[in-house]
Amino acid sequence: MEFNLDVTDGGKQLPAPENQLKNTEFLADMDTHTIARAFSTFAAEKRTLVIPIGFPQAGKSLLLSSLMHYAIKGKDSLFRAPLEDKFPFNNGRKTADNMKRYFETGKIYATNKTGTLDLIGIRIEPAANKLPFLNLAFLDLAGEDIQKMKTSAGTIFTDKIEAVFNGLKVDDTPIVFALITPFLPSLRDEDGGSIDEAHQREDTLHYDFLNYIYQNQPHLMANAKFFVIVSQWDKKPETEKYKKMDIDARRAYDEKEVEAFIEAKRPSIYNYVKNTNVVWGPYSIGKILESPDKTSNVIIQEIVRINYDFPARFWNKLYSICTNKSMDRKHWWEKL
Repeated sequence: MEFNLDVTDGGKQLPAPENQLKNTEFLADMDTHTIARAFSTFAAEKRTLVIPIGFPQAGKSLLLSSLMHYAIKGKDSLFRAPLEDKFPFNNGRKTADNMKRYFETGKIYATNKTGTLDLIGIRIEPAANKLPFLNLAFLDLAGEDIQKMKTSAGTIFTDKIEAVFNGLKVDDTPIVFALITPFLPSLRDEDGGSIDEAHQREDTLHYDFLNYIYQNQPHLMANAKFFVIVSQWDKKPETEKYKKMDIDARRAYDEKEVEAFIEAKRPSIYNYVKNTNVVWGPYSIGKILESPDKTSNVIIQEIVRINYDFPARFWNKLYSICTNKSMDRKHWWEKL
């Protein structure tokens, strides 16, 4: 006997439930209803969604690669982080594996193509027995797609990303927006050679994103937390005083410096998030060797020294704000 399991409505076939979708089908290829339904289950799974927001050349892909490399390789004795591989996380699992592989071999992971909708499912399992697990998902989007929200671009957010937000607001899923902006933004033709114009451009792009969410998805803002991350922090000159600080003193100092930097160089971002649940943080993936290739007129880049402190800070802080508990439970004599 055969059973027809197709779900129909007035003769029109509806999308299959997530548990019927195969791992050969990817989230970005689904219709908007299926996408929204996939995200609508996150609250029941007690899953927090992290959405990194970075515009072209801000270092978002490198930052994500650094985070995935750190979590997967198990450099931190405080937790382990298994990745999920079933729909809707199947393509994101491949992306995370590729990021880790590229990063550990020193290669620069390519920036996302337009239309990217990769979802990386990861679970933080602290080593301390009494601490709870934390279910997370990272939504990796192309900076070009996010930039389309800018008023002068003449377009709005894609329908599929709107579907993500529609799914999240069904049960008030907690969200962390990680706003990634570079310490020293690259100059573009429209900047006219002015670094101040480049800083202003970065500030405007993030303001447009925040304003879009506030105007079009205000319900999400009530459940949102913000990480404001200054990438390429290694470009900030180190003082002799900073070099002599221990790691805890450096972390406290860096957070204050990042807040001051955002207030001065990204005033629109600062005014938008200063009274919200916000975390200020620096980030550096490590040291990059750049060599100009005159024959091909390109600059060859290679990661030659990996930084492990900044990803450790991120994962520990993310766990803390999501659970109100700390994985870093050192005794006072260990901290000394």
